[in-house]
Amino acid sequence: MRDKLIQLLNDEKLYDFEGKQQKIRDFMGFDQHNPDKVIANEDERLPMYFVSWNEAMDFCRKLTGQERAHGRLPKGYEYTLPTEAQWEYACRAGTTGPTYGNLDDIGWYVKNSFINYTGKGLSNPPAGPRNAGEKQSNKWGLQDMPGNIWEWCRDWYGPYPGGNVVDPTGPATGIDRVNRGGSFGSGANDERSANRAKNPPNEDSAYRGFRIALCAVQR
Repeated sequence: MRDKLIQLLNDEKLYDFEGKQQKIRDFMGFDQHNPDKVIANEDERLPMYFVSWNEAMDFCRKLTGQERAHGRLPKGYEYTLPTEAQWEYACRAGTTGPTYGNLDDIGWYVKNSFINYTGKGLSNPPAGPRNAGEKQSNKWGLQDMPGNIWEWCRDWYGPYPGGNVVDPTGPATGIDRVNRGGSFGSGANDERSANRAKNPPNEDSAYRGFRIALCAVQR
């Protein structure tokens, strides 16, 4: 991950950030000469973080091709990012409240992520991504849905559609992509099952990553 960060900090290419051409380090406000202020710990037990929406989707495409070539992928399915609706459905696991349990028990967020945190951290007090799977799961066995790392969703960000809809997929075009769940640096309001956020698809952040979903191929 550190190698990727160094590459990013030295990248002179201009990317589209909400209609403006900028270098990634300039858009993010990164100090080119001080990567330790940008990235936290590196460990195989950590969730994937510091990855853009574009990189997450590229990973899903490569994984789909690999698994399909080995005959391990059900016909008509692919690995991809979940839609915003799929993410919330999976997070809630049949619950209807703000979260599926007591927030301190189910997620790392700004009020607990620094507790017993070791190593290099971000924020104040120092904190960063925590090892995956240390908090209680929801009723469907999914962990870290709220907190720890914001998770990219497939959709473009936009207003919710009117009326009754089933499994909406967001607008056809847009500027920002949806992310859900909050992070180790977020307040309690960001950890709600229904909370949504948006960021440019080229953005890399120590507070943002992804999880994949096995979905029917989109036509």
